[in-house]
Amino acid sequence: MNLLRLLAKKILLLLNVLAVLVFLVACLVPYIGPDRFWPISFLGLAFPYILIVVAAFFVFWLIFRTKYSFLSLIALILGWKSISVLFAFHPGSAPPAKDPADQMTVMSYNVRYFKDFDYSPAKNARLRTKIMTLIRGQHPDILCLQEFYTSENPHDDDNKAYLSKELHLPYRYFSSDHNFENNHSGVILFSRYPIIHTAKVKLLEHSTEESAVYADIVRGRRDTFRLFTVHLQSVYLSHKDLAGLQKMKMQEDTGFQASRVILGKLRKAFLKREHQAQKVAEEISQSPYPVILCGDFNDTPNSYAYFKIRGGMQDAFLKRGFGIGRTYSGIAPTLRIDYIFASPVFTIHSFNRIKRVLSDHYPIVAELSLKKNGQGG
Repeated sequence: MNLLRLLAKKILLLLNVLAVLVFLVACLVPYIGPDRFWPISFLGLAFPYILIVVAAFFVFWLIFRTKYSFLSLIALILGWKSISVLFAFHPGSAPPAKDPADQMTVMSYNVRYFKDFDYSPAKNARLRTKIMTLIRGQHPDILCLQEFYTSENPHDDDNKAYLSKELHLPYRYFSSDHNFENNHSGVILFSRYPIIHTAKVKLLEHSTEESAVYADIVRGRRDTFRLFTVHLQSVYLSHKDLAGLQKMKMQEDTGFQASRVILGKLRKAFLKREHQAQKVAEEISQSPYPVILCGDFNDTPNSYAYFKIRGGMQDAFLKRGFGIGRTYSGIAPTLRIDYIFASPVFTIHSFNRIKRVLSDHYPIVAELSLKKNGQGG
């Protein structure tokens, strides 16, 4: 019996060491671009689950053999930077700005072209109405939409004009990346406040993906900030890919072929997002004004893209959100891939994730104000 206990202890300790090593390598994901070693990026996706294993070992040894718990404890301390972006513990809101006129509502939403591609035209018309009603109900002062669709055809929807009119957001800038027979898609930003300068940023050369756009926005007489909206490279999992994942989850299939295809798509997306993130970070660094950035990164907080773009900015969810903050409604409960960032000169008063499954993403909303000692235009 003693021999079995000793063997079991050694096996558990070995597994603990392996888990800690994998965990520490996963903590390097923000610092090692996929170009240098792309397989490490998969550990960023798996980070929440690796963390659970290491934390479980810590608790187990704390109860049964305290001295061994220090192995996991030291790893958790070393990995705190990666852990700290996973969870938020701010269920309440901060006090509102002293002057309510200083506070503004910022909303970001991947609307998936206002469509579900499994729906009929009639169902999609109803879906669009529901999405528009949801957006209108938030009364945004700043609205950033990804996978936005609009049309100039008389029998289709001019969503640009509709949102400007219905939400009283007269100022806007649209990337218009994909154009076919008067139908257009891309990323778009709307503003209640005047725009004095705009630019479109091609994130990858010779790419058909959506660009980033930014606008310099003036509030009041002096306050100027630069608003970015971005949509980074998607993995583009097909229905077949998702079905293969489901079979693997249900253990109905080894899923070798499905996993090989999915891994290939993930690798390609990791590599593209690295270069896109570098481009966005470069544009942010050149801004003469404080920055607000809204976007769908298609990547988790434990990723190179997240840390590269965020830099020294505040993550509105971490400041005023609660829990894990999942923003993608499919695949896994840990996928927080939509973000609102703001320069330190902004005060973030609240953050809200609206859990309505109308797109494959949940909309996110933050209340912000620019501190009076912030740099203005």
